[in-house]
Amino acid sequence: MIILPPQVTEAVNVLENAGYDAYVVGSCVRELLMGNSPQDFDIVTNAEINDILFAFRDYRISDEGIQRGEILVTVVGMIISISPYRREVVGNRVMYADKLEIDLARRGFTMDAMAYSTKEGLIDLYGGKGCLVGDVKRVVAIGENITRTSKENGKPVTETYYDMSRSFTNEPSRILRAIRYCAEREFEIDEATRAAMRQNVSCFEYAEAKKVFSELQRIVMGKYATKVLIEYADILMHVIPEIEPCVGFEQRTPYHEFTVWEHIARSVGFAVPVPAIRFAMFFHDIGKPDCCYIDSKGQGHFKGHGERGRLLAEGIMRRMEFDRALADEISWLIYHHDVKIPEDRKALKELIRKLGPEDLKNLLHCEIADNRAKKQNTETEDVARLRNSLAALNEIISTGECYDISQLAVTKRELLERRIVTTDREADELINALFEIVLDKPSFNTKLMLFDMAERSKQKAEELIAAREAALREKEAQKSRLKEPVFSKKKKKKI
Repeated sequence: MIILPPQVTEAVNVLENAGYDAYVVGSCVRELLMGNSPQDFDIVTNAEINDILFAFRDYRISDEGIQRGEILVTVVGMIISISPYRREVVGNRVMYADKLEIDLARRGFTMDAMAYSTKEGLIDLYGGKGCLVGDVKRVVAIGENITRTSKENGKPVTETYYDMSRSFTNEPSRILRAIRYCAEREFEIDEATRAAMRQNVSCFEYAEAKKVFSELQRIVMGKYATKVLIEYADILMHVIPEIEPCVGFEQRTPYHEFTVWEHIARSVGFAVPVPAIRFAMFFHDIGKPDCCYIDSKGQGHFKGHGERGRLLAEGIMRRMEFDRALADEISWLIYHHDVKIPEDRKALKELIRKLGPEDLKNLLHCEIADNRAKKQNTETEDVARLRNSLAALNEIISTGECYDISQLAVTKRELLERRIVTTDREADELINALFEIVLDKPSFNTKLMLFDMAERSKQKAEELIAAREAALREKEAQKSRLKEPVFSKKKKKKI
């Protein structure tokens, strides 16, 4: 049973009271049938754009998507997309239709081509509901019956077959959308649909870059990303040709039990679900095949693969129109993903000062995922060491522990005002000395403690200066005594 939110019911009633048909369509119907609570609702109607605008004249309206035939209406805090029946949408070009059936046919997959009406109930022309029944949910493309005539033994033979190609040729990004369903929900792609996807991979050449990026990001962020990256590598390499050399590439090293692509896929799955970190893992080793060197013992080495991977990734991200800030962060993580991160607390704080706390935290997440993906046993000594470093980093950040000289409880100005030092040079030397102490002893970072140490250091410095001056005076005195004449008794000569 489908129960619509009151805001959606109100929007449907507005259209029906104005004399138009109104149907809730698309993914929201699928989610409601699966017992979920979707946030995005789409309504289609036989009303034209101007009719929709007039019907909702008393509501807040946005025409942001009007070039695609969509009107966004806010009903009691919920934004609902309302559009006329459409035959096709390509970029900002829309072809409208006059029947619901035509609008449903363009939606690519059977489970997305269902409609619901408060008057007629569920409208399922392609058996989408059947794909959602049972433990395994199936992704099935919408096809069409094609009649083909050929000759056999000089006689015409007519053959009719069900062709799904049009779903993917009309919108190539649907190939990735099918994979995305499997990455997010562990759906299974129907065998005929899978074959149609592989037959039409050349259509990626005409796909919209933004749609491809959106689908790829959701694949990489999916709960079952590792499984689909391995299973559909032959399709993904048509989207990103740079990954093709990685598929099946043996690493020939005792540190890795998997091929380059299997390692990449596993590292994506082990990474925390943050776009920059997931994409960094997706790209981090794609430079390995180009940098591979086999030594005399038959072992593989990949010197420089971080820089090579960064360059390849930057080209891919420009082509796919990644957001600039996201691309920069991914590029930085790829280049530094092999940086050795110390477990020693003082050395770790020095690295925090050098790289920054948030960047270092993301880098640690990358290295943990990278190391977990190297062997079947995911919890190795290296992983344990990195987890300890991450725990220490989180503690340093959360407690405000000093890792930068700017975090000292005292400043140069305060040292000068208290006459502990008299020049900027002395102040710099003393601040650096106090900072080195605080790195080892974080609890010493208080004004009282640091001023006390500074006063003592001043006193000790004065004592050292006094001792040095006394030693110099003594040395000068010894020199002056050496210059004095030395008298000795002459021996008497024997007669």
